Amino acid sequence: MQKLLLSALTAALALAPAAGAETTATRLVVADARTHVLSVVDLAQGQTLARFGTPGKLSGLYTGPGGTLAYALHRDDHRVTVLHSGLETVDHGDHRDLVEKPPHVLATLNVGRQPTHFFARDERVAIFNDASGDVAVFGEALLGKTNDMQVVKVAQPDHGAPALVGDVLLSGYLRLGRVDAYDVRTGRLLQTLDAPCPALHGEAVRGQTAYFGCADGVLAVTVQAQQLRARKLGHPAQTPPSTRVGTVAAHEKSTVVYGNFGPGLARWTAQDAALTPVASPAAPLKFTFTADGQRLVVLTADGGLHLLHAPTGRLLRSAPVVPPTDAADKAAVRPALAVGADHAYVSSPTAGEVVEVSLTDLKVTRRLAVGGTPAHLTLTSAAGERH
Repeated sequence: MQKLLLSALTAALALAPAAGAETTATRLVVADARTHVLSVVDLAQGQTLARFGTPGKLSGLYTGPGGTLAYALHRDDHRVTVLHSGLETVDHGDHRDLVEKPPHVLATLNVGRQPTHFFARDERVAIFNDASGDVAVFGEALLGKTNDMQVVKVAQPDHGAPALVGDVLLSGYLRLGRVDAYDVRTGRLLQTLDAPCPALHGEAVRGQTAYFGCADGVLAVTVQAQQLRARKLGHPAQTPPSTRVGTVAAHEKSTVVYGNFGPGLARWTAQDAALTPVASPAAPLKFTFTADGQRLVVLTADGGLHLLHAPTGRLLRSAPVVPPTDAADKAAVRPALAVGADHAYVSSPTAGEVVEVSLTDLKVTRRLAVGGTPAHLTLTSAAGERH
């Protein structure tokens, strides 16, 4: 009898989940180009949990620094919808509990007129408001309760690119073609950088350095406390006049930074004097790093998805995943890309679905029927112990 009881207990322990084991829950937020509805999809079950109407046309969709909130920008309607994924963690000191609730709209924010470029880093969000010429900066801790924010008045209304490095707000301007630095705590102008960046567009930060795309290269701005240093990384020889970096992707675990560059990409490091072109099978639409920073996932206009070795730019694998799109057609609804721990998600606007692709071999693992015209994607997640 004792042997039977011991065997039964051993079997039960083997089947039980490990004590203290954390699990990660992930939910995909999808924005529809026609109805402007936000849908939340539980990726564990592949089911849509909820749908929410919004104040107007969607111009961008992003995940906040905490990973559980999604921000939908309505540029033409001067609003930002903050959607809570329903995922959160409760810290108990020695462990964290994973809490999974229904998603809900946490807040609809008036951050300024024409909120456009969104930047998130170190538990803070910065949004450049093109028409009002200011940058709204806020954290997520009290969002939905007080909605307090710091509004930094910048040089002028412009199509701006904000970046936060410590307590310094860097404000880049398309029309002014320069970068200003502000003390984010007081709004005081610290410095106008004496380093031109014509037609500035696109920004990303790695470490203490922010990179801005320019018509003639990339401007690297390094911040140490409130001391700033800027230098230009130039174009390689014989770069066509219309070829430039206008979107930048960086990752803390990658010393190499990437940008779009005409029909392909460009890569560089903080030590380089010039950009290095990287060939692409077709014009890149979206690109982002994997979680480990060692691979770059690139979605191209021919509907292909590509994995690049981030340190070298070497192409590792390619696969067709969605129908092609005309990169020159500005009115077309383009496919979107979101990258998680093990899978990439690509929207197919004409099919009303989101394609799940394994990051191991680029094989399609699921097709999520979300309906409508999916135009923007972002992933939310939280990790903890389930009880």
